[in-house]
Amino acid sequence: MTQPFPQHAFLTGPTAPSGVECDAPDLIIEGELPADLNGVYFRNGPDPLYPPREGDEYHWFHGDGMIQRFEFSGGRVAWKNRWVRTEKYALERAAGRSLFGVLGNPMKSDPSVAGEHYNTANTHVVWHGNRLMALMEGTIAVELEPKTLATIGNFNYGGKINGPITAHPKFDHASGEMVFFGNQAKGPFSEFLRMNVADRDGNLIKDEMIEAPFPSFAHDFFVTEKYVVFPVYPLVFSLERAIAGGIPMAWEPERGAHFGVMPRAGSAADVTWHNMDPRWSFHMVNAWDEGDTIKVDVCASNATRFAPKLDGTMASADDGLSPVLRRWTIDVGGTTNTVSEEQLDDMPCEFPRTDDRFMTRAHRHAWLVGGADAQLMFNRLVHFDKLTGTRTLWGDDRYLLGEPVFAPRSASAPEGDGYVLMLAYDQSTALSQLLVFVATDIERGPVARALLPLRIPAGFHGTWVGA
Repeated sequence: MTQPFPQHAFLTGPTAPSGVECDAPDLIIEGELPADLNGVYFRNGPDPLYPPREGDEYHWFHGDGMIQRFEFSGGRVAWKNRWVRTEKYALERAAGRSLFGVLGNPMKSDPSVAGEHYNTANTHVVWHGNRLMALMEGTIAVELEPKTLATIGNFNYGGKINGPITAHPKFDHASGEMVFFGNQAKGPFSEFLRMNVADRDGNLIKDEMIEAPFPSFAHDFFVTEKYVVFPVYPLVFSLERAIAGGIPMAWEPERGAHFGVMPRAGSAADVTWHNMDPRWSFHMVNAWDEGDTIKVDVCASNATRFAPKLDGTMASADDGLSPVLRRWTIDVGGTTNTVSEEQLDDMPCEFPRTDDRFMTRAHRHAWLVGGADAQLMFNRLVHFDKLTGTRTLWGDDRYLLGEPVFAPRSASAPEGDGYVLMLAYDQSTALSQLLVFVATDIERGPVARALLPLRIPAGFHGTWVGA
């Protein structure tokens, strides 16, 4: 018998579990869906099947992966959602209760799952090599059947990947390649990063192991036409501290931030390290080559509350906690290894996306969510025009907004010619809606809203697959 969920910030309100799998073949639409919007929008996010184990402190990142599938065709939207049937899901479903400690903590897990594979597959869902893959950065991918969302099984490139795959691979539209990395690639608390490339057919063609200055929490990385950049922020893991009963992960700003630059055509032996003052970033916007420099647009802050400092205190607002849009410049052709920074905007922002067809190349348009509150929920959709350096906004205070995903009008449409899709939580009804915007005219507001009969828990990342 499933027990009630405890009162917890991540288990109530917009992030509360839904507990259901649904099929809705024809959602109610307010407004008018664009006739040329045809394809599937997939989104991943945590939806815990069972409450955490007694005495375990829940975290948003621990929930079981739930894939949302919205198919746009002929002016209609069909929706279905399915849990990813990971080993964790199967074991806990059979037991009828949580077995794994939050975030896989073995000290909080049931003895029956000692040594079992912990995977929530809850962070991103991507399409490459004719495969739909659910990703969580701590382990390998899980392949799904794209129409039914049935779980096919773990995918490790024919046994060639033995370790984690990032939740944020990069796609080179020109070559068709997927570039990805694995953090702590030689096991938990290790300072090694693994870099891989899969060709357009999904075959693994590159495998490199890079030694970082120290083991850190690295959620995202940067890829251009010529280079791969591995950020190492001072959010530091320490096995020695953990064994001694201390803080396994701590914010150590005195270590600074470091960026390992490797030519895409090179190897681990070619990596050079570039440094800057302490910074933290969950997500980049895009990266591109400009002469002898690498340009990276990011949502970044000077500090983080994701972990305490060594003395057990948390960083304060005075430390610069709000992520804002910044541009980092790495001078790969110069004589200095420092990284320069320019702040592009002052609005707290997160979940940035571009027209994915221009990933790794210079882009013009970016879409983000922002607002006065730099926490997990945002109430403004932001369009940032890199060419003019201007931003436009749309917001309705009754909505909490998820990640914006761009859908091009056609495969050959110019950059930014298309639509932005995003899931929104309507606080006035406690229900979710899928909002559709004209990408370069967001101030106009949604041209269509697909109304859902329930609340989809706040989630993370998604992908558009055109028809």
